[in-house]
Parts: sequence; structure tokens; C-alpha cells
Amino acid sequence: MIYFITALDAEARPICEHYCLKRDRSLPFTLYRNDAMVLLVCGMGKTNALMAVSALMGWRIPKEEDILINIGICGAPSDYLIGEALLIHQIIDEDRHYYPDILFTHSLRETSIRCVGTPQSTLCDYPVDMESSGVFQAASRFCKLHQMAYVKIVSDHCTPESVTKEGVIALLHAHVNMLDSLISSLKAIPKPTLLFSAGERDEIEILKDHFTKSQSDALEDALTYFRLKHKDKPLSLNLHIPNSKRERSLLLEKLISSLTA
Repeated sequence: MIYFITALDAEARPICEHYCLKRDRSLPFTLYRNDAMVLLVCGMGKTNALMAVSALMGWRIPKEEDILINIGICGAPSDYLIGEALLIHQIIDEDRHYYPDILFTHSLRETSIRCVGTPQSTLCDYPVDMESSGVFQAASRFCKLHQMAYVKIVSDHCTPESVTKEGVIALLHAHVNMLDSLISSLKAIPKPTLLFSAGERDEIEILKDHFTKSQSDALEDALTYFRLKHKDKPLSLNLHIPNSKRERSLLLEKLISSLTA
């Protein structure tokens, strides 16, 4: 399944026409789909994007082979051309930074984007939009980073009053064929080799539930080191977990030490 996320109906229309998507009323959001694709119009703003994409992902949970593309317009500094399509490698939302993985070849200009709360009338250091961080926060709970692509088309040089519905439709129409090659590139990314069997992964997740997030991350790093160093050595995690927080921390310390020895 290909997931398209747009903020505006005007951004969605050329994609719906190009891929013959039809309206679907399965969710309380504007949704279009065919047998292979679904397009969600999430509305403007980070909160709307977060809510709508979370609902979509929960309704139809992505599989490993699925792809998500967030596409729409953006304002940008004057050194970006109007109509230029950008591939985003960093999303900046105040002091938070999000990094989609770009593991494929492409001809688009890569850049960071700043996700803001209101339309910008002052030139920024990066292109700006209002949805990308909300889309990323919701989608990254369900998709691997390499399954997602964020494409923004420059509509204005931070003059939002100049943006029209007709202009947005024309900009998206000019780039719908680019989506075909982008989808092909995303599909061609080699599937990562699994380090752990399904049974081992189940044991790991059960064990991680006994620790804090930072402790779990340290354990995951140690397990990855162990498996890369000892590809054929069996992994045994059938441990007695003490009730005491201090004893659990000591147990984890010893386990990490043994895994990285």
C-alpha cells in the first residue's frame, strides 16, 4: 500500500486524478483510495496532521513493504525556485529534529524544513510548512524511517497571500509524474536483514518492558553488538527479573557487560 498525506484538497486533486483515486468514507477525515493506494487530506497544522495520520495508521496498519509520502507546498527563501520540488532530510520543529532516512538515489534537491504554527511572511533560513512534524510523529510509530518520504514544492517566497487554490493545483500537476519514479525508488530499497528471529524478538521485547526507555535503548544496542559479533551464537534471555528497581539495574548492567564482552 502507498500512503499519500496532503494538507490541502488542492494538493490532493492532481494525485487523485493521476492515480484514479475515489472518495472513501471509512474515516472521519477526507480520504481517497484505490486497491493499491490511499490518500489522506489531514488539514493544515501539526495537530491536525498528528490526529489524522494516527487515525489512518491505526485503521490500516502499514506492512514492511508499504510506503508513506507526505507531499505538499511550502514557503521558502528566495534562493529556492518557485515550483521546485524538494526532498526533506530533516524536519525542524522548535528544538526537536526529525530525520527521514533517504536510502535511494534521486534527482531532487535535498534540504531541511522548518515546521511552523502559522503561515510565514518573513523569510526563514529554511523552507517552511505547517504539517511535516505532525505527520512524522504519527507515521514513525508505525513506519520505519526508510519507508517514508517528505516532498515539498515551493509555492512562494514567504508570501502566503500570493498562494491560490488554482496555483497549488498547477504546482502539484507539474510533479505527479515525479511521484511514479519516487515510488519505484522507495520500493527498490533492499529489505534490511533481520538480526533476530521472531522468537528472539518476542523475548527481547518482553525483557525490555521491565526497564526504562533509556535502559531499553542501551540493552538494544548491546544486543545488536552481540548479534553482529556472534552471528550464529544462540541468544538466551530467560532471566529472573527482580522486583527491586536497584536490583533490576544491576541485572541490566551485568547483562550488557556480558553481551558486549
